[in-house]
Amino acid sequence: MKKKIVLLAVVVLSLCSTGCGHENVRPEGYYQTADTLEQEEIKEDVFDKTTETTTETTISEKAETDEKETIQDELARIELKSLEFENADWDSMPQQEMNQLTGQWYMLWDEELNSLWGRLSDELDAQKKTEVLEEQRAWIKRKEMHVRGEGFSAYGGSLQPQIENTVAEEMTRVRAYILAEYLAAVRNEEFVMPSEIRENMDNVDPCLNDIFQKFEGQWIFDDSRGACVGVERSETCAYGVEGSNWTLWVTGGDIISDLDVYGYAENRILFKVPHDDFDSYYEMALNWENIYYFSYGTSLDAMDEVIYFE
Repeated sequence: MKKKIVLLAVVVLSLCSTGCGHENVRPEGYYQTADTLEQEEIKEDVFDKTTETTTETTISEKAETDEKETIQDELARIELKSLEFENADWDSMPQQEMNQLTGQWYMLWDEELNSLWGRLSDELDAQKKTEVLEEQRAWIKRKEMHVRGEGFSAYGGSLQPQIENTVAEEMTRVRAYILAEYLAAVRNEEFVMPSEIRENMDNVDPCLNDIFQKFEGQWIFDDSRGACVGVERSETCAYGVEGSNWTLWVTGGDIISDLDVYGYAENRILFKVPHDDFDSYYEMALNWENIYYFSYGTSLDAMDEVIYFE
């Protein structure tokens, strides 16, 4: 059903220009990224601030269940609940209901992820716990950026929450299996990672470096003066930004880098550069017509300056 959801999103995006236009108020069911909530330092026992704390009753029920089932069985139980969402009658739902249901679907896996970490935190030795903690922090950062990048295709529109919730759910489901594998190993339990999960890891959690490689090169946008947009590895770039892996520069214009990445998707990288009085936003992307473009502005809904090149 997930593929059907994404296909529906693409169709709606291509057909609607009014209902999916920019709005000043975020629609109900919007995926809450870190920017929409009060900033908190990540603690060892709390990784995702996007969902509410589980009730005491639920915690008690989970603790009781934990004593009776293996980690493999636990994930199978969550998969059955997930399947209920997948098999929902998506075709008959209005957009608002799809936004809410995909949000609940994401929360199912987010709660499982937090539950797994809570037990890992108690059972890992200090060295391994530190390693997994850093790994998890890096994953959270990637998740937030990937959700933003995918959601930008429908920015401000009624479809944006569904897209973002779906991306968050898919990434969190895969990450839950990784933590489950760690926990099973600590408990000396047999655990088999489903082939579908293992094969889908790179698809749902793409590497930013691979996306930069798609745009690598110098792209001429003004033949008369040889003006270019360049995307180069910082170590070999004449304008390379210190401490970065990739640098993007515009002839007579700005220099930004992977340190400024705000969001990304398969064919899109968003950048955000703070200034004293305002923020600058940039997008490097490939559109449906296979035309590359670079756009910029002072807000995500006003990327009015655009440079096209093939």
